[in-house]
Amino acid sequence: MDIVCTRVTKYAVEKTKKISTRQLIIFYCIYSFSLKFLALPRLLATTSGRDAWLAAIIGTVVELLVLFMTLNILTMRQDTSVYDDLKRNTTRIGAKFVMILMLSMFLLQLFVLTGTSNILVTEQLFHSIGKQAFLIPLVLFGLLFCVFQARAMFRAGEIFYLLIIFGVVIGIAPAVRQMDLSMLTPIGEGGFMPILLGAFRNLVFFESAMFLLIFSGEVEIKKHFKTKFMLTSTLVGLIFVFFVFMTITLFGPLAEYKTVAIANITMYSKFLVQGGQLDWILVCIWLLLLLIRFGVTFYCVFACCKYIFGLKKFAWAIGLVISITLWAVYTFAVQSTERLDSFVIMVATVTAVLFILVPAICFINALIARKRKVSA
Repeated sequence: MDIVCTRVTKYAVEKTKKISTRQLIIFYCIYSFSLKFLALPRLLATTSGRDAWLAAIIGTVVELLVLFMTLNILTMRQDTSVYDDLKRNTTRIGAKFVMILMLSMFLLQLFVLTGTSNILVTEQLFHSIGKQAFLIPLVLFGLLFCVFQARAMFRAGEIFYLLIIFGVVIGIAPAVRQMDLSMLTPIGEGGFMPILLGAFRNLVFFESAMFLLIFSGEVEIKKHFKTKFMLTSTLVGLIFVFFVFMTITLFGPLAEYKTVAIANITMYSKFLVQGGQLDWILVCIWLLLLLIRFGVTFYCVFACCKYIFGLKKFAWAIGLVISITLWAVYTFAVQSTERLDSFVIMVATVTAVLFILVPAICFINALIARKRKVSA
């Protein structure tokens, strides 16, 4: 009997364990690195030209500001979800409205992520794979994440974080010696507007902090939580800015035609290209990171739908509707490089508004909740 009680207690404790700071930081790195290093350098170069690295700095600064706001939300409301907090301080309708805004934001991320993953797979790995066949395992992977507990998902990220380090090192380090700084001059020749426009149009790629809102109340907040997170995130941002900087110095005007930046740069790595084109190793690493990000983004969409519609007994129906929506947008909007570029530009304004509005609402709501708690 004692053994049974011990096992039950151990299971209950394991089930209620929160996401650790280390797990959250590692997953943030995966979430941020996975998408930016593929399509974003090309998109920034298309709009901002040789000043794409300056647009990357603006986007990174905005991302860090939103992240700081998000971390304050997690710190102030350690034991409640964003939805419960909103419902308590406003109304059920008000809380659902904010969740609809959040759902829109995650759906846009999911669509762009699907299109980018398709480009990586069809152009770098399997040239003859069917467009629809590609989507099936991706959706199944997303549905699988929906049945996991939050901490289990973050454990998966914890297992693969060394792949990020390996991928970044073998992808970037060998190319540093080949950089041609003359490709950067003259700086700002086209004025400030193309730089600003490049950052504005591609804010959907800088929304890495948004997924943290879904896990409010499930994170273990310890001493120096925000400091550790901000320092790591700043380092991640600097690495990405340097990556865009390096892309421009290596390819110059041709940077806007490099559809998969991290794979294109591998031509400078002797380790990968000697002895039979081993750059597929790096592509596979990035595909794995994209799968993990896709699974979590799919889960965030699923969680928002559950808050909005409250269909706990019919969760499978939510997953089915998300899958059908994803298939429709993928088929008609993001299935090729040209369509993906047009889609990103089309939703740029909506993305920018949601990127600022949703965290701001949640932050103000957290401040109000904390003030009421102090007053009580």
